[in-house]
Amino acid sequence: MTIYIETQRLIIRTPILEDVAMIQAAKLAAWNDLQKWMSWAVPGTETVEALRNHFIASAEEKNHLIAVTKDDGIFVLCTGATPIKDGQFEVGYWVARDMRGHGYAAEASNAVIRYAFDTLGAAEIYICHYEGNVPSQKVIEKLGFTKTGVEAKAHKRNLDGAVLDKHEYIMQDPAVLPDLEVRWGERCR
Repeated sequence: MTIYIETQRLIIRTPILEDVAMIQAAKLAAWNDLQKWMSWAVPGTETVEALRNHFIASAEEKNHLIAVTKDDGIFVLCTGATPIKDGQFEVGYWVARDMRGHGYAAEASNAVIRYAFDTLGAAEIYICHYEGNVPSQKVIEKLGFTKTGVEAKAHKRNLDGAVLDKHEYIMQDPAVLPDLEVRWGERCR
């Protein structure tokens, strides 16, 4: 399924092969940060082949998404609503280095969560962050997730091997989300 979502500032959509160059450039610029916080950022996943063969090739099946600025199409972030089990989806994101600090992660996640509940049939959204990732923690808290626990020493950081706690959250009702004007469908315009 191809997904297309609009917010006031973003277009969030299923990535296509033509997006590879802009995603790859942002991924390489943020690679050290990604290895610090993303469990998928292991050696080999920084390549353009990995981007094409894993992220793009499985985009429709796993609901991988990208967000670009609505006005000029500049790459902002990768996100998604990946099915985990019946009715449960995991939302995650990473933001391009030069797009951080503008509220894009919260805006895109808010829209994707609304879409997952409304269109994908989500009953529950799962999200997590690793110990020390304060920006992600703030986004998760801003969105109204409920913390379900901390899994001690559950993640070995890819960048330096540090062992970190995993903080886990769920959302079962999108009514807790901050207000956001959002539309979805085939090119909402």
